[in-house]
Formats: sequence, C-alpha cells, structure tokens
Amino acid sequence: MYDFDTILERHGSSSAKWHQIVEEMGHGNEDVVPLSVADMEFKPAPEIVEAIVEAATHDVFGYDYATDDYFAAFTGWMARRHNLAVDPDAVRLSDGVMPAINTVLRAVTHPGDKVIIQRPVYYPFTFACERNGLTILDNTLRLSDEGRYEMDFDDLEAKAADPRCTAILLCNPHNPVGRVWTADELRRVGDICLEHGVTVLCDDIHADFAHPGHRTVMFSSLGERYANNAFEFTAPTKTFNLAGLLCSNAIIPNPELRRRFDVAAENIGGLTVSHFGLVACQAAYNHAEPWLDELMVVLQRNLGVIRDFAARTDGIRLIEPEGTYLAWLDCRGLGFETPEAQCEFLRGKARVFLDEGSMFGQCGDYFERVNLACPTALLERVLDRWGKALSER
Repeated sequence: MYDFDTILERHGSSSAKWHQIVEEMGHGNEDVVPLSVADMEFKPAPEIVEAIVEAATHDVFGYDYATDDYFAAFTGWMARRHNLAVDPDAVRLSDGVMPAINTVLRAVTHPGDKVIIQRPVYYPFTFACERNGLTILDNTLRLSDEGRYEMDFDDLEAKAADPRCTAILLCNPHNPVGRVWTADELRRVGDICLEHGVTVLCDDIHADFAHPGHRTVMFSSLGERYANNAFEFTAPTKTFNLAGLLCSNAIIPNPELRRRFDVAAENIGGLTVSHFGLVACQAAYNHAEPWLDELMVVLQRNLGVIRDFAARTDGIRLIEPEGTYLAWLDCRGLGFETPEAQCEFLRGKARVFLDEGSMFGQCGDYFERVNLACPTALLERVLDRWGKALSER
C-alpha cells in the first residue's frame, strides 16, 4: 500500500544527515551515502502530509495549545500500542525529547550533582549532563561473549548510592545497542533508584520499534511507586519520520515532579511545540498506524540483509537488535589500528558515512551504527561498497 522502495534524491536538500557529509568531508563527495543520523530515507505517511497541507490551507498560525483531540490521539496510541493508560493531565509537551530532558535535569538536579548514564549510549545524554554542570557516572553496559548487552546492576547500585547522585538517564529501547529492557530489568533499576533517591528519566523515543518476540515495557507501567519517581519521554518523530516538526510528549504522573518541570520550563521562557508538529502528531496517531505496520516489515527485511552481510564478512559481528531501526556492528575484528583509521576507510575507500561507535562513548570504539530505515536497495548499495572495499584492502 505504501512506498518504501523509492530512493529519494536528498542531495542539496536541507537534510542535516546529507549535509553532514559536506561539513565533515567537504564538497566533491556527492557519491558518499550516509546511513547515519537517525531519521528515515522514507517519505512520511500520506495521511500525515494531507493533514499538514489542510492545516496550511485553512489554519491561522498563532499561539497554539494541545486540544482534547490531541490528547485523545496520544493517549489512544499509548493504550493501543503499549497497554498504558495515560492521564492527559500528566502529559507535558515539548519541541523534542532532548529539550524536555534538559528541562528535567534543571528541575531535579543542581550543578555539581552526579547523573548515571549507560554507555555506549545516545551521545546527547553526555552533552545534557555536562552542559548542565553535572558529573557523569558511567554505568557501562556489559557485552557478553554471546553478543548481548546487559546492565551491570552491582555497579549501578554502587553509583546510585553516591549521595551526590540524583538522576539516571535510561534509554529504552537502548540506542545504539538495541536492547529492549525487560520488565524485570526495569523494575530492578527502579528499586535501586527508589532506595537511593535517584530520579529516573526514561527516553522511550524508540518505543514503537520493538522487534518480533520483544515488547517495549513503559517504565510508568511498572506500578505507581515506580511511575511516581520517573519522567517518561515519547514522540512520534522517530516512529513517523517527523523530527523536523518538533513535537514530543513527557509523561509525568507525580504532581510534584510536574510542578518542578513546569517551573524549570518557565525559567527558560517555556517549552513550545510547532503548530504543524501538533497537527502531524495527531494525524499520525489517529490515521498512520497501517504505515508503521508496513514499515516494521521493511525493517525486518533490512535487518536480514545486514545480518547476512555480517555473517559473510570476516571481522564484523552484528549485535542482534531487539528494538530501534538501528544496527550496531562490532567491527573490532577488522583490525584497524585506530577508530579514526576505520572511519577514514569507510568514508574514503568504501564511500559510506556511518555513525562511528566512539560517538557513544569510548566503549563504542571500532563499532559502527547503521540506520536501517531506508529502501532495501540503498542499504544493499552501502553494504556492497563496504564489502568490496574490504576485499581490496
């Protein structure tokens, strides 16, 4: 029904992903293909586009607020897709998950406090902590011999017990390693944090991308005592490729935490949402579910393609993802002397542009993150280039 096969021409567009090649490699590299930044190489669902066009034709672009219809769309989505009943009064809107996370950090921490993150992890977590004057406690994920990442709970408890530790940034599903944390794992995190007075900030922006056999457990679904110690962040932007429209939702069941969030938001002039972001989000949750269901089939096909590539390529191992539309490849077996040399080989010889693992922490050195949300033919082109370059190395 939907087109997930057409390769879009994005050179010369305002795409940050494609422009990054020019920024980092200079002009004259138009043949380089990026599968890096986590937005999609697909057009959004036509139902969303139609809603935006209608709004552009008929609406007045003044100050907006989220209507009852908006909240019905959002809470309906959470109930259908995640079996989570959300009170609209508990929801706060923002132009993005990271602006909301930064606001929460200002609400629940003070400069000099310590915050736990779990590297290798989405690199803006590091920026958010450092730029708010916080010290990072890295509860590094452990990679088993079988190729599965797990939390180090003993280390987590030791770090949470630090009296200056006031928050943890949790990523579920985890970007970039692809784990979808189980209810038992999340409950154990929650128990540790409750015992030591550590507030949970849970980034669930990839929640809609749990792979077959896995289910994203929303942190606030674990029970009232866990929900009351948490902020949970969701958005349609990853799910429906709407990042440029700036709309996200924070679920904050605890009234006191909501009050502190509101005060922190007011102190920076308030958080706002794009008019078209509201329109697109409502249309996505109400009308574009079939588009997402078809996309999930495409992602499984692409995952099979990169799984086959890793299996036939000496020195590369796929860390089997349980969620997200990202693939995390362990390339330590390729034998490059430095991560920089590996990056230069990919860009200079293979002519592909990926997200280097070192971006996500030193424990990501020699790993590569590959964006699978693209036409299968484009993914195959990138992997063919990579394989050919390795064979000639």
